[in-house]
Amino acid sequence: MRITPLDIRRQQFRKAMRGYDPQEVEAFLEMVAAAWEEQGDKLDQADKELSVLRARASDFDRMEGAVRDVLVQQQQSAARAREDAGHEAELIIMDAELKASNLLSEARTRVQVLTETIRELQDRRLSVLTQIKSFLDSQGRILDSEEERIRSEMIPEDEKLPGEEDGDSPMLELSEL
Repeated sequence: MRITPLDIRRQQFRKAMRGYDPQEVEAFLEMVAAAWEEQGDKLDQADKELSVLRARASDFDRMEGAVRDVLVQQQQSAARAREDAGHEAELIIMDAELKASNLLSEARTRVQVLTETIRELQDRRLSVLTQIKSFLDSQGRILDSEEERIRSEMIPEDEKLPGEEDGDSPMLELSEL
């Protein structure tokens, strides 16, 4: 049963002998009614605030749910992005390894070709040196032979040329020729 301030103000008591002073009782009832009314107003105001706070709490609950959903989506998106980045990194690494392998293979092939070319050039060089040595040897033999021939045809200094007589001097000096 709900008691209102009006119920308190309208309350009637029987009159009895030796009872309470009616004015004091009425004053007290008025004071209780005023206090009751004040408490009722406060209760109404608290109910209104409670309703507002419940509405706000409900809004916060909805926002929390939305934030939670967004957070879950962001986490899933981040996980997908990490996974995609991992796959892309693997592809980049595989591509780089393939390119490195191809470059290494090409470099090995070039080294092999260059090595063979160097060996061929060394063989040619030895061949040319052998030919030059052979040529120089043959030219040396020719020179030796020519020197020998000249020496064999030389007239000894103590021997006179035909028609040369003692005291004759050569007509021209070698330096004058």
